[in-house]
Amino acid sequence: MLADTVSTLFTPELFLLLTTLLLIGYENRRDLSLRPLATRIGVVVAAWVVAFGVYQGGAAVVGTGVPGGDARLVGTAVPGGDDFFAALGLIVAFSTIALVWRRQDWGPLVAPYAALLVVTSLLHLVVVPLWNASSHVIYAAVPAGVLVAADRRFAPLLAVPPLLVWSRVATGAHTVDEAVGGLVVAGVVLGGAFALDRLPTGR
Repeated sequence: MLADTVSTLFTPELFLLLTTLLLIGYENRRDLSLRPLATRIGVVVAAWVVAFGVYQGGAAVVGTGVPGGDARLVGTAVPGGDDFFAALGLIVAFSTIALVWRRQDWGPLVAPYAALLVVTSLLHLVVVPLWNASSHVIYAAVPAGVLVAADRRFAPLLAVPPLLVWSRVATGAHTVDEAVGGLVVAGVVLGGAFALDRLPTGR
């Protein structure tokens, strides 16, 4: 089914990895030397491994069962279930990326992008237990918006969030309100960043 394929292709971890690598390439577009790029990509890959470890092992580490997760885990439920540990993993990953970029002075774009995704994940932790807004849509709309703010040539990425709204509803993963709610959450993050002049730009 097409809707299932769209949801699979644009899962948060894959789309965030894609947009992060695109922004790294754009930030270093004037000097695409292999070694500096490899170092930066290595940091991102290491952060992703840690995030995946938090996501997969979080419930076992804290000794809790996760609603909707591994049925073998039992104990006290964590609000938000799998989404809690996914967001926690992303907080760790993007905090690491932002810190390394700032300490190494690697450029003006990736660090604020990563910081904005930390804020997104913190908001996600608060919102999802109360309202199951689509994480697929949230984590597509925020990075797409950031990249377009950096350079309008990334505008085709803006097609992904509404496509995911459709696919999440079509697959029955979310109601219309929950899927559109992902756009609302992303809009709050991007609007706040714009108001505070925290959106990275390529100027």
